Amino acid sequence: MKELIEVPVERKQKNASPMPYHGWVGPCNQVSLLYEGFGLGDASNYDSVKSFAQLMWPDGHPRFW
Repeated sequence: MKELIEVPVERKQKNASPMPYHGWVGPCNQVSLLYEGFGLGDASNYDSVKSFAQLMWPDGHPRFW
């Protein structure tokens, strides 16, 4: 999703997790400069998805609300 990739790095870094390769994994790491991934712990839970969307787009996003 283009909109997610365009989110500023500072905001993406807030999607953090103590578990390896969960949360945001950015191209800043040495594994791959072309890889970017997002982990969402409970994607089937509405509140979890809503919290993630609010974290990425604090001013709202038309696809999520």
